[in-house]
This record gives sequence, C-alpha cells and structure tokens, in this order.
Amino acid sequence: MKLLLLLTALSFSLSLTAGENLAPGVQYPKLVGKWASFNVTSGINGKSVIEVSPGHYYLLHPISGKASTGLYHTSDPAEFDPTTTRININALHLVAEFSLTEARFIPGASGAEPQWRLVGKRPKTQELQAIAITWHDLAPLAPIKRGEGPVRVALFDDYGSFGKGVPRCTELLSQASGVKVTTVKPQLIRSGGLKDFDVVIFTGGSGGKQAGTLGLVGREQVRRFIEAGGGYVGICAGNYLACDGFSWGLKILDAKTKSSKWARGVGDVKIEFTSKGREILGMPEGLLDIRYANGPVFNPAGDDTIPDFEPLAYFRSELAENGSPPGAQVNSPAMVAGTYGKGRLLCSSPHPEQQAGMETFVLKAVQWVAGQ
Repeated sequence: MKLLLLLTALSFSLSLTAGENLAPGVQYPKLVGKWASFNVTSGINGKSVIEVSPGHYYLLHPISGKASTGLYHTSDPAEFDPTTTRININALHLVAEFSLTEARFIPGASGAEPQWRLVGKRPKTQELQAIAITWHDLAPLAPIKRGEGPVRVALFDDYGSFGKGVPRCTELLSQASGVKVTTVKPQLIRSGGLKDFDVVIFTGGSGGKQAGTLGLVGREQVRRFIEAGGGYVGICAGNYLACDGFSWGLKILDAKTKSSKWARGVGDVKIEFTSKGREILGMPEGLLDIRYANGPVFNPAGDDTIPDFEPLAYFRSELAENGSPPGAQVNSPAMVAGTYGKGRLLCSSPHPEQQAGMETFVLKAVQWVAGQ
C-alpha cells in the first residue's frame, strides 16, 4: 500500500513538472481605454520599474535599434536597479513590446483601478500621451482540436529566423492543398494568438535569437500551445529552440547537443531514414544527400518528465569543422519525433526544405504533427 501511494505521488509530481511554466507568476499587460494627452506640469514623477505583484518587477527600457520600448520582468529587483552600471535587459526577460518612446509608468488616481498608467510618445506624435494599463495572468489554452478545414500553420518570421527557411517553407506550403500558412510575429504569439492555429514552424537561423525575440512570455505561450495539443515543426535552429538542454529553450523536446561546439560547418552530408521516418515522411530507403548548416547533433537530455524522442533519420557522414569533435555526428539522430503534453513535435537538424527530392518533407511533417 505504501509503495502504491509512493508511486501515485511520484506520478502526480512528474505530471506537474512536465507542464513546468517557463514564466511562473508573470503577468501580461493590457492597455485599456484611449490614449490621452498627458500634462507634464502635473508634478507626477514617472517610474521605469514597478512591482506589480509581490516579488514580480517590471522594467520599461528602450529596445536598441528600434523606436519602441520593451517591458521586462524579473524576480530580483537588483537586476533592474538604475543606480547600477548595467541593467539586465536580457531579451529572455522580455514580456511585451510597446511602439512608444520615453515610456514611463505613472500611478493612477489614488485608490482607483487601474493602479497604473503608461506614458510615452507614440509614433508620429511629439507630445506625451497616457493610457491605463492592467495586468493579467496568462490565459490557459483550451485543447487544440483540428477542425474540418485546412491545417492552420503559423510560420515564425522575425529576428532569429534567417536565410531561405521562411520563404522556402512558405513557397512549399502555399502550393499544397489542405494547408493554410501564415507568417507570424512575436507580438501575436505573446498575446496568445497561437490558439487560432494547429501547427507552428520555427526554421533555420539562431535558436538563441529566436528565443530572445519571443521573450519570456512568447516562449511560454509556445510551450503551452504544444502542451494543449498543437504541433511543432523545427528545422535546424528551430530544434535548438525546442530542446530541454538550453536555459533559453522551450523544454518541449528531451534533447541536448552532444557538444557545445555546435558550429560543425555548412555543406552536404548523408543521412538514412528509419522505417518510422519513411512511414511518416514518405522518403526512400538508402543513403541520401541533404544540406546541413550547423544543426544540432541530438543527444537525450535525460529529463524524465519529457517523453523520449524517436529517431526518424540518422547521419551517416559528418562535417567536423571549427574544432568540433570528429565522430560525434556519424550515426547520431538527424531527425526526431516526440510528444509533449497532448502535442507532437518533428525536428530536423539538416535542411530538407532546401534539398532537391525532399520537397514534400514540410507538408508531411505538418500533417503528422497535426495528427493527420
């Protein structure tokens, strides 16, 4: 009986951990009402940092190179101390982005709600304006259920997704029947917009930069989307983003890289599909050439709260440039499939979307993660 209770408790504990929130306690802002002119002679001093709920601090800070302001979160107020020489505005702290300059928080009317207003200069205006701001817990996603219409695909297209991946995936999916592809920005993802899609795709570029562009809330929204039953297709950098083995990762794939020296080179390598890979992706037997560009060499991360991945293809040759360890890539998984919560993932380290003869890969991957 004691053993049964112990196993039950352990199972319950693991089920909670498997849905681990990447942004615990973080709230998302909502602007309420209309912008109105702000009287700068009112004597109210604006703040760049406020504590919205106990232990949760939010900072307004200009985003470098853009006429906008980022809203960042921390549980350690020392990170946002304006008297220090450097404020920690790591992009992974990002909660939201406002098209606003000279932004500050000002208190609302005493004892009234909302408690805070946001003040700043909007695009094409030279005067300070203010609007009420409220704070909300991230809404839980209802289970993602496929309708009878086309598979709705969200293709991430912003900083961090570089090269030919986005235009090539757009081209291939636009030509396919039964699929509707839409390029999406991080603002839509942060606000919970993935609820209107069945699948999300992250292509090549930089997984770390994709994570930073999504920010803290964006990454959590993607995690929740997969947990609720959404599908995830990752190519090259999109696999690094999915991995459990990085502090900035989505932690939806129980994988890490074999070596921290990830820059193995760019060129053609040979892969071989497993029987499961051939079944899902419709690829032939034997050795096949494919374009490779510093994608991850998958290795299990050993996280018992995330189901193990299943290899769909293996590398049969390798690149080992820039001091990367020789032999690490050969016979390691090149493509994997996995599950997280109610969702499915399919991740490819090399670039089948850019390889002649593998034009159907993206569509097949989308169909499989969508449950078709």
